[in-house]
Amino acid sequence: MRLLRRNTLGVYAVYAAAIVSGLVVTPIVVHAVGKPAFGVWNIVGAWTIYLSVLDFGVGPAIVRFGAEARGRGAVEDLNGVASAGLALYAAIGLVTLPVGVVLAWLIPYFGHVPHDLIWDARWTTLLIVLSLALRFPLGLFNNLLVAQQRWDLQNLGNLVSTVLYAGLVAALIPHFGGIVLLAALTLGTSIVRLTLPLLWLKREIPELQLRRRLVTRARIKELTTFSSSNFLVHVSQKIVFSTDVIVVGIVLGTSPAAVYGVPAKLFALVFGIGTAVTSLMFPAFAELEGAGAGERQRRLLLTGMRAGTGLMLMLGLPLLLIPDLLIHAWIGKGFHGSYIVMSILAAVLLVHQPLYVLTQFLMARGLQRPIAIAYIVTTSTNLALSVVLAWTVGLWGVAASTLVTDVLMFAWVVPRIGAPAAASTTVRMLLAIARPVAPALCAGAVILVALARWWHPDTLVSLVPLGALWAVVAGLAIWRFGLAGLERAQFRGQFLRPVSGPVAVDA
Repeated sequence: MRLLRRNTLGVYAVYAAAIVSGLVVTPIVVHAVGKPAFGVWNIVGAWTIYLSVLDFGVGPAIVRFGAEARGRGAVEDLNGVASAGLALYAAIGLVTLPVGVVLAWLIPYFGHVPHDLIWDARWTTLLIVLSLALRFPLGLFNNLLVAQQRWDLQNLGNLVSTVLYAGLVAALIPHFGGIVLLAALTLGTSIVRLTLPLLWLKREIPELQLRRRLVTRARIKELTTFSSSNFLVHVSQKIVFSTDVIVVGIVLGTSPAAVYGVPAKLFALVFGIGTAVTSLMFPAFAELEGAGAGERQRRLLLTGMRAGTGLMLMLGLPLLLIPDLLIHAWIGKGFHGSYIVMSILAAVLLVHQPLYVLTQFLMARGLQRPIAIAYIVTTSTNLALSVVLAWTVGLWGVAASTLVTDVLMFAWVVPRIGAPAAASTTVRMLLAIARPVAPALCAGAVILVALARWWHPDTLVSLVPLGALWAVVAGLAIWRFGLAGLERAQFRGQFLRPVSGPVAVDA
């Protein structure tokens, strides 16, 4: 993998900033705007995130074909992908705006929005929609950089915008308040995030040329044919991980949506951290596909599933084992209903991580259609079950529906789709996934169960040394016993020595 060290450090710099930002921003927002407005903010975010699916899977298609062209050294194909992608994104951006206007008008009817917050909800929705519409054409160039495995440039934009957003929220919201201002800050920092990486575009891809003659019917068909299944995967993932707050808001109201929103934010943050590094493998898989290196693909897949599971265990076990301590120290009292929800969502993280890696592999190989069908079936089942359990058992039932459907999908996808596509066996895949589990659980029993319950930290400051100790102990246990010796040597080589050539061996 190209620039693994720089890309990985960039990813974690972004998420370190995101963690600090989340810890600082969420309590400020909750106390400044109040629970009802915070619930509306969560509902608006949950609905507008669906508009991002109007990408129709074009983004992953551009990354895939761009990386494959790099593996083949085909400059003209890269320019064709870029030109056709810009035409598609321009059309998508124009469609997004009127859809967003309709959504803004209807948003008060989707979540029991209080009467005095109706117009705030509408203006907030419009501003968020505008930030999404701008993301489509500007996102093309970010996707081209990702296809070159220049995640570090995208990370730079994310880091700067995250720090800027947190600083502006902390400075302005306590004095001026309001979710409309929050949305305006989101729009402004989104523009910074998307445009900053473009300063390096010409230097990284000097041969890039956008030409009208390259926007052919064949090229558009190639992108849309590939992207259609990616679109189904993308839609399904957005629905599975965003629909919970919507279901809670519709069935139970805005205050329960605020209670559910706290563990949902932690879930989204940890999911992003855990999958960000494994996302680095997607262009690497595609580049290896273009180079015809099937054996390297398979080894990278197994290593990615093993290392990705180990990483998610480090991140997710605290949410599973001590959710009450984390939420109480972060938000304070009044969120007892969040504790069991957090534990269930943490279990979802552990199940979904290997599925996420496997999805990257299948998409890079152009085999995304069967996984897309599996996602659609899982999503439909999850949505129906969420509504039923929200009515019958309350908040925790909505989270439980996500866990149940994710486990069923895992049991189907790994043996039926993943193993045959990788020319491997189900047992070999399961062993790769399971190897880090035992050392992580042993470390968790000592640090997160015994020590944390005895210590009982109740502030963020007192959680810091516990978290540092957990990171060291769990990290060492997973590194020593959760990875094979050859994998440890390969990781050391990637991080301690510069990598040359367009395709690194196994990372």
